[in-house]
Amino acid sequence: MTTDRRPLREVLADPTTRLTATFLLIPRLEMVELLADAGFDAVLVDLEHGPISVDDLPGMVAAGHGAGAYVLARLGERTPATIGRVLDCGVDGVVLPHVESAADAHDAVDAARFPPDGSRSLNPYVRAAGYDGTESFLTTANAGVAVLVMVEGKDGLAALDDIAAVAGVDAVFVGPVDLSTSLGLPGQPEHPLVLEKVQDLMDRLARTGIGTGIYCPTPHAAARWQRAGARLAALSADIAMAGAGFRRTVEELHDLNTEGRSR
Repeated sequence: MTTDRRPLREVLADPTTRLTATFLLIPRLEMVELLADAGFDAVLVDLEHGPISVDDLPGMVAAGHGAGAYVLARLGERTPATIGRVLDCGVDGVVLPHVESAADAHDAVDAARFPPDGSRSLNPYVRAAGYDGTESFLTTANAGVAVLVMVEGKDGLAALDDIAAVAGVDAVFVGPVDLSTSLGLPGQPEHPLVLEKVQDLMDRLARTGIGTGIYCPTPHAAARWQRAGARLAALSADIAMAGAGFRRTVEELHDLNTEGRSR
């Protein structure tokens, strides 16, 4: 788990960065604290899938920051109003879905940055501004908040170089699950064809120098993509890891009981 709390934009700009994160679908700040305590550097609060809403974010951000972790939000849409509301809660970065062109990426950056770098609307009385934002808040927010754009389909892959060249994009986040669907292999992010496409994408991004994030269903996948240069590996999800842990515990008990009866 990271403890230096450098701005996330700065961290993602460093080619040596290797952050381990996970998706959060359970709307409980206790889960955020548990994940940080387990060693995750960041949590990606999922506002696209599951029951979490913007109203849940302030407590989760406070819990994550209190435990030394970065908190990002994966949005379900890219409207300026939604991006602004989420950033006002104090998240360290936004992960924006289904970016398929340079124009999409430009619009995302524009909504996430204050003038002169963008058109984000300012309210000095929100959590991100410390409830009494000063002029310096505009500068620190623009310098610190990270914008990650998700490439999840064939159109995004075709426009990858143009997307990566948009000023203000801090990382391209690869969504191999949706990518597998677009390739006719739904739900198979580890299929050889999907892995080949992702590796090609990673190679192309490495040549641009931009940061890369990626969803990883298993620790083996996370290790693979971190070795390949991913600066943010989103390993599994809270609910998946919790379910796996529950099943292992019950299976262990069953095994012990079976062993005891066989004696």
